Amino acid sequence: MNKCAFPYQPNDESFSKRQKEQQRIDAEIKSALNEFEDRPERRLALECLLACVRSRTQLLRPAPGQGRVGWAGPVFLINRLKNLAARQGLWLRPPETWQPAATNLRPAFRSLAQHLLARYPVPGFMDSVWDLPAGPEAFRQQAWYIRLGRGASVRELNLPLPLTRNMAHWVRLAPDHYTVFQALRYGEVRGLGGSEELGREIVLGRLGRSIEHPEFWRTVLWFFVRHPEMPIEQANPVVDFVQENKYGGEDVLTEHGAERRVPPWPGFSMEGRTLKSMMRLLGAWHLELAGKKKGRKLAWRKSPIQEYRYLEKRPEEETDRLWSIQQLLDSEALYAEGRAMRHCVFTYANLCWRGETTIWSLRLRINDAEKRMATI
Repeated sequence: MNKCAFPYQPNDESFSKRQKEQQRIDAEIKSALNEFEDRPERRLALECLLACVRSRTQLLRPAPGQGRVGWAGPVFLINRLKNLAARQGLWLRPPETWQPAATNLRPAFRSLAQHLLARYPVPGFMDSVWDLPAGPEAFRQQAWYIRLGRGASVRELNLPLPLTRNMAHWVRLAPDHYTVFQALRYGEVRGLGGSEELGREIVLGRLGRSIEHPEFWRTVLWFFVRHPEMPIEQANPVVDFVQENKYGGEDVLTEHGAERRVPPWPGFSMEGRTLKSMMRLLGAWHLELAGKKKGRKLAWRKSPIQEYRYLEKRPEEETDRLWSIQQLLDSEALYAEGRAMRHCVFTYANLCWRGETTIWSLRLRINDAEKRMATI
């Protein structure tokens, strides 16, 4: 492995840090190659991609910059290159003829993926399909990417969400940083006549992560569109309320271990609901959650993902700002976060306890005052 030349003197404190980061990157490359030990054609394709990226960009070297994790970007890229190599049988052009369209990671990767697999431009959010772990869902979404790149329309794909022409138009206009499911939800909301603000809010919640029961959830989205006077921050709490009551069915911790919970309101419908009645139901549910908080406390193990702290230095006349991202590790912490941020994160307690989800709190401290900024 080429350890690459570092623009530092041996006595530079940055040298050791960059050297360790490069070792981390090289270890990730070795691990990715080893995954194709029994698939020599894919291993050769990955080696070719790595060589082309190395010779034309700096993207497999530690990213410079104070306070940055220099190996994160290259490791992110290696995973995407591995997934591209797994589809080498469908490449239209050889990597050797690729010329990067940009020096930044995401646009450079986009140009590489489209060079290999597409005859026509593919929406930027489709790049997210190359982040998925190997499996049926990754295969399905990557097939969508390839079909779009060969000229298929969005509506011609075998999507889990039926789309009108107007919805498909808005899907193609979804922001580049969205996942495919988020883009589909965004297009659905905008195609129903929802605002840009509503579309962006919906994709941040449960409906942006999962597409199930599409016919029912469209009635919920219709409700939001018909009631633009509803505070936008109430949209996802309503979604959480409906999910828990109509579909619930989560495992809950009892004295006898984990048991499957029957949804309390499986026949729930949006038909005939008014905004006033929905807000009344939501308020009552929040009171019920507050009562449950007094019950058995759930706690879970800390994630291997490290917490984050950053001291933002301000001019002399201003106070420095301390930013932090910390994991919430028990149901009481989730409850306090939900009360402070006015959302229903407490309902994720069982998912956190089972290790399926991690919840984090972004906070800002100025002097002795700390403010919660966002829940992640």
